[in-house]
This record gives sequence, structure tokens and C-alpha cells, in this order.
Amino acid sequence: MTALSRFFLTAKHWQLFILLFGTMTVAQIAMIAASVSTETNTSSVMIGTLMLPFIAALLYWFWVLGSFLHSITQPQIRPRMVFFRVALLCPAIYLPVFVFLFPNFPPGLSLLFLVHMFATFCMFYLLYFVAKSLVVAETGKPAGFYDFAGPLFLIWFFPLGVWFVQPRINRLFAERQIIQADEQLRTE
Repeated sequence: MTALSRFFLTAKHWQLFILLFGTMTVAQIAMIAASVSTETNTSSVMIGTLMLPFIAALLYWFWVLGSFLHSITQPQIRPRMVFFRVALLCPAIYLPVFVFLFPNFPPGLSLLFLVHMFATFCMFYLLYFVAKSLVVAETGKPAGFYDFAGPLFLIWFFPLGVWFVQPRINRLFAERQIIQADEQLRTE
């Protein structure tokens, strides 16, 4: 496990809030300052560039949570990882490509619209996967939609939800560390 992954699993809720919400806020303040200081509208390339750190941090948080929760869940009840990986890559590739290759909307807008909708679907799937994996990891049994709807909406509205979801992740990670330490002591 990398140090960055460990940070995302052990960070306190306020630290993660500052990282995620802070990068988004700084980007928005920079965009407003740029639009006020110039006579022209802020370009989409600049907006996209400023939002890339926030999107990268958010997608990495999803990756770390999804991978960790998948690893601690019993194999017979854990969600499959195949589409989770695709769902992570699609927005990560789509945003820079969209921002830098299409600063002005191209004539083939309908194809771009379909790709955009798929990237949006992938973002919602990431929310679904992490929320469901969290509940399955905590309970140890399969979860229906009503079981993980709360965490799903908390993660969706992450500035608020990180205050409730991250302590649960911290607890699961600490429990996993204790289990691994006990296993290591038994093998020695």
C-alpha cells in the first residue's frame, strides 16, 4: 500500500474535507479571479486545468476506498471490480481530453454528448460501488439498495458526507490493521 493510499484511509474527516473541498474552492476562486481580472470570458481550458487536481483527488479517493473495501469483504458477497476500474478510467480520461481537445464545442456534439453521459454514469457507478462496498464490509452480508442508500447520498454530497463516511473507513482500516497484526503474530 502506498503512502498516499494509506493517507486516504487514515485521514481524519476534516483533513479529507480540506483536501477535497479545498482544492475545489481554490480552483473556483482562481476562476472567479481570472474572469474578473480580464475582459474576456474564462476559457474552458483554464477551468478544466484548475479543476483537474480536485477531480484527480476525488477519483483517487474513490479508487482507494473501492479497492480497500473490496479487499476486506468476503469473496462470495463482494461486488465485482471489473466495471469499477472502467468507471474510474472513463472520467479520468474524459475530462482532460474534453478540456484540451474541445475548448469550443465541436460539430459532432451528439457523439460528445453520449461520451459525456457515459462519464456521468461512471461517476454515479463509483458512488454506488463505494457505498455498497462500505455497507457490505461493515455488515458482512449482501446489501440491497435501501441498506446502502444513506452512504450513497452521503458520498454523493461529499462535502457533507465525508464527515460521516470517513470515520467509518478509519474504523474499518484500524480493525483490518489489528487483524493483520494478530495474523502476523500467529505466524511468528
